[in-house]
This record gives sequence, C-alpha cells and structure tokens, in this order.
Amino acid sequence: MKNKIIKLSVTNCYLIKNGADKYILIDTGYADEWELFNERLNEQGLKPADISHIILTHHHDDHCGLLNRLTALNPAMRVVMSAKARELLLLGKNDRSQGGGLINRRVSLVLNLKQFYISWVLKKKIDKKDNLTFPLYHVRPNDIVLEGETRLENIGIDLPGEIIETPGHCADSISILFDDGDCFVGDAAANFLQFTGTKYCVIFVTDLDSYYRSWQKIISKQSRLIYPAHGKVFPVGRLQENLFKNKTENMVLFS
Repeated sequence: MKNKIIKLSVTNCYLIKNGADKYILIDTGYADEWELFNERLNEQGLKPADISHIILTHHHDDHCGLLNRLTALNPAMRVVMSAKARELLLLGKNDRSQGGGLINRRVSLVLNLKQFYISWVLKKKIDKKDNLTFPLYHVRPNDIVLEGETRLENIGIDLPGEIIETPGHCADSISILFDDGDCFVGDAAANFLQFTGTKYCVIFVTDLDSYYRSWQKIISKQSRLIYPAHGKVFPVGRLQENLFKNKTENMVLFS
C-alpha cells in the first residue's frame, strides 16, 4: 500500500491515499508536536483538510495528542477507534489500571539514566512527553467506534484491508492490515531500542501473553511488512523469529 510517513519526535504517523484527493492518517503524535506535525504535513504538500479519517491505533499520549487540534480544523474528519478507546480517551492519561510494565531491566535502566541526565546533568525538568498525559478527547457523532474487527470498506474507507484487534500493549490496540500484506501496527510491535533486547516488542506491555497472541494473529493473516509507530519498517519474519523471546518474569512490573 502506497504511504507517506509523518515522522515526529518518537512516533511514526502514516498517511494512506484514500481516493483521488484524500488521505487516511494513522495516529497523530504528542499534543505539543502541532508545529512539527504541520511542518511534516506541508513537506508532503498536504494540509489537515486533506485528511478524511484518522485511525487511532490506541489511546496513548504519543498517538492521540493532536486529535482535538485536527478535528477542530477539519470537523468532517472522522476518527476511527476501538470501542475500548472511547472511555480511555476521557482519562487524559495513559491507562495503567491493567498493570504491566517495562519489557526488561535494561529498558528500565536506560529510561532511568535518561531521567537522571535530564534532571541532574542538564538541570531541567523531566520532559513533558514523559508524563503520559494528553488532552481529553470526546467521541463525536461522526466518529467511528468499532466493536470487534472489520473490513475498511464496511466503515466507508474504500481501501482493500481490514482493522484487527491486537491487544497486549494496551486493551484498545488495533492494527490496520492491507490486502497486499502491509500492516500498520501502532505499538503492537516496534523496532526501537533494540540494543536493550526489546526483540521487536514495544518497551511497555500490559500483558505479554496477549501481546504475543497478537503477533501470531498478524503472522497468520499473511502480513508482509510491519510498519511500527516506533522505529523502521521491518519484515514480518522478525516477529516469527522473536516470538516468545521476552518473558514476563524478566519484565519490570509496575506496582
């Protein structure tokens, strides 16, 4: 599937052509990245009015932060999300009620060192990107709230593909799998901080067993290329090779 990338500070958002002159946007980045988002959009020769739908892979701050800004500029834009995201978007912060934690101790060490460097060496407050908050988003009547999985054609998007449920990172995680095998997974997989032994997992996981079941679903549906929100595109074979490599007992769980 032909796509354009909107590369923000740590999040990859993707634009997929939808008809003659409209695009689907997958995720939006942090709330404080409005200027950067528009700069990247302008580089593609596009503006918010060119976006017909936003597909939100999940409710976290680095994915939903610009929903209000974009829908205010273009009220006709429709936000597509899991039904599980509706209430989570009203929290204004990443949901931690389901437990989970960091994928391993090396990731925890790297994040702790980052916070030490920022707060002590640079004498700055911890970056607001680390506080896991976002502007509350109220679902509008023209948004599309999904109960389960569906073909894109069934929700008015004339593209050959489907939305599948891929929980594990969080309960409302969904992925977009096109018939050509391109799979846009949000945080259902990642190619980020590999030197810490993430093994294509995102750094935070709520339920590792569910996470790997989502990988199995992605693999079984004949995915070809994985487009993560964090890191470079990679072949689906990397998921097969690393399936079950990380263990729950090695995670740093939140209390």
